[in-house]
Amino acid sequence: MKVNFYGCRGSIPRSHPDLARYGGNTPCVEVTSSSGHIFILDMGTGAVDLGVDLIKRMKQQANGGGANKTRGTVLITHTHWDHIQGFPFFAPFFIPGFSWEIYGPKGLSGSFEDTLAGQMQHEYFPVTMSQLTAEVNCHDLFEGSFKTKGVTVKTHYLNHTVLTLGYRLESRGVSLAYITDHEPYDHGLAVEGYHRSPDESPKTDDDRHVEFFMGVDLLIHDCQYTAKEYGQGKAGWGHSTVEYVVDIAMAAGVKQLALFHHDPNRTDAQVDDLVEVARERALKNTQHGEGKAAPLIFAAAEGMKIDLQEDTSSTARRISCDSAKSIHLVNGITIAAENVVACLDCSSTFAETLKEELDKDNLIVHLCKNFESLLSVVEKKRPSVVVMNQYNPEGSESALDIWCDIRRMMGEWGLRVAFFIIAKDQAELEKGRARNIVAVDNWITPPLSVDYLRTRIRMNILRSQCRWEQPPIPKNEFERLQTVRDSCLLDIGSPESLSRIGRIARKLFDVTVVAFSVLDEDKIKFITVESVVGFGGLNDVPREDGISSHIISTNDLLVVNDTLKDERFARSPHVVGEPFIRFFAGVPISIKGNDGDDYVIGAMSLLDVCPRKLDLNQIKLLKDLSSIVDAEFCDLSVKAQAMRNN
Repeated sequence: MKVNFYGCRGSIPRSHPDLARYGGNTPCVEVTSSSGHIFILDMGTGAVDLGVDLIKRMKQQANGGGANKTRGTVLITHTHWDHIQGFPFFAPFFIPGFSWEIYGPKGLSGSFEDTLAGQMQHEYFPVTMSQLTAEVNCHDLFEGSFKTKGVTVKTHYLNHTVLTLGYRLESRGVSLAYITDHEPYDHGLAVEGYHRSPDESPKTDDDRHVEFFMGVDLLIHDCQYTAKEYGQGKAGWGHSTVEYVVDIAMAAGVKQLALFHHDPNRTDAQVDDLVEVARERALKNTQHGEGKAAPLIFAAAEGMKIDLQEDTSSTARRISCDSAKSIHLVNGITIAAENVVACLDCSSTFAETLKEELDKDNLIVHLCKNFESLLSVVEKKRPSVVVMNQYNPEGSESALDIWCDIRRMMGEWGLRVAFFIIAKDQAELEKGRARNIVAVDNWITPPLSVDYLRTRIRMNILRSQCRWEQPPIPKNEFERLQTVRDSCLLDIGSPESLSRIGRIARKLFDVTVVAFSVLDEDKIKFITVESVVGFGGLNDVPREDGISSHIISTNDLLVVNDTLKDERFARSPHVVGEPFIRFFAGVPISIKGNDGDDYVIGAMSLLDVCPRKLDLNQIKLLKDLSSIVDAEFCDLSVKAQAMRNN
């Protein structure tokens, strides 16, 4: 991977001689994979210069006879202005022929695209998003992972005043993490520094933050403040301190640490001082035996370029594929209404304002005056989130006592409920944690704002609702993909022989759809689809979105009687959205590779919009039909290769 910094300043762009060396543009980082695919991390004002450079490169490639790189992927952490200011001025968006896939965090109400388009309304900008002449496709992201253009992209929620995602990119044995606009969940860590929780203690959100970028080759992390500055009224603003970041980088064992999101008022000389503070802390930690070896520490600067050497061997590619096991993020689903129960001793204005804001997210909020009424509401409503002050507003009970009562009352179901306990201050938080014999990780310390609490609640609800199991990558993925490419099956159109088998299968099993698909590196390509009259059909879909991808990993028959009752698929976009698949049965399609081994290259799938079951005779019949389909695909591959060679 090649990393190129175009903007490193936080909050607002600055132009001043004292800021020239590290630059005044707001966040924008270009990452280019070994295949030449471009990833853009955030589109602050630095994106303007990046756009100009991309066009220059395209012209140079054209003049030199090389292929134009007209496709790219944009990863937006969040939609605060300093991270999207350059979006309307990114020149490649206005050139026909360019194609961009743009990803960013979805909230509970409204899409990421709606939020992004807000700054391009006529009141603020003369050109709307609909007038961009390049192909621009926006995608909603949640916490999880996906793979595109040979790179695995993992996402993780950060602690900021709005929903914000951190990104981790992995390809061929190298990795980088991009973490900007993040504040320690425990505010005390921003001043005192991070220490990993003991093994016997429950993991905290700060521990999980460290795990997300464990072992990366390059960590780009928000370091807007020093501990001293943070203690002077910056708590709750959503940013990290350099002391905290050095500690977590060492705990994660990262190789390089780039200090990022520089304060807009910090001069070049002061950034230099910040780097020295970071290096001295790392040296001190090493001498005291805290964390792992010290990383190479520097401050990110505009124009800085870093080359992370990838291993292009087939072994490295297999390792990269094997590591891409995760819970998948969701694209374009509708969030179901959830109950939120709150018992706060904050002013009535705070509680009512919180309710009003959560109402906008289609959340049903129940405000309780004391813990007794909270227990009653929890029992009746079974909420997804419970928010409590550390002590009862109308009694002496601790929130931990009530929390244990709620856990016992709700049983196994209650283990999925997110609990937020609001501490009076840092000292009270430590007392509460000392008593915490079971896992309460959502402790919140003042200062507390409605926006901050709303974001934490939204984050937990999205985590609980918007996940499904992504299939693991086969161990022989590299060889399997080579077999797919050699077979020429991706270019055969829709053969009548498959249509005939599909029609027979649809009659035999009385299903809505029979589909034959081939699984490429990043998509499922449907070769032939036979369906009832009026069915909308199936288009090629991302690999991680398709149920049939699970067949490739298991190389076995897969039958799902009701997708909504199966944790692996209940929140799949094709289950909760068009075409609303409720029944799935599929068998692998295998052909021989050039090495003589059999490889699963796709699947034959039976789909229905209603739940149903297959009896033993039908399952046997489906397996018998699978052999016929394998033979047909082998024959089609031989013919396709012959046509290619001629």
